Amino acid sequence: MKFALIGIICAILTIIIRQYRPELAVFVQTAGIAVLVFLSIEYVKSIISQTNELFTDVSIINDGYLKLLVKLLAIAIITKIGADICRDSSNSALASVVELTGKAVMLAMCLSLIKTLADLAKGLIE
Repeated sequence: MKFALIGIICAILTIIIRQYRPELAVFVQTAGIAVLVFLSIEYVKSIISQTNELFTDVSIINDGYLKLLVKLLAIAIITKIGADICRDSSNSALASVVELTGKAVMLAMCLSLIKTLADLAKGLIE
């Protein structure tokens, strides 16, 4: 509830400021994002610690794969936020490039995982 309220207030402030001083609207929006990220840090810490506890009990999953998944999630979130900021500032072409670049980076990071899964499937078939 708190996060939604802060987001709504920030959106309203951005709309009001954009009418009078459009160059400052981006700064208000960025400040709102920074406040929300700062407030969500405790929740992210809790998620990471609970995930670590969950996967320490599971010996099948390699620790490197868990780290890879967390990195991929972070890249996806950062890419989405960056693309949304580009779209909000009326630059949809740049937003598309940001999304495409993020997807390419994630695919490049996943190639080792894909190769491992292909080798596993090949071993099961043979």
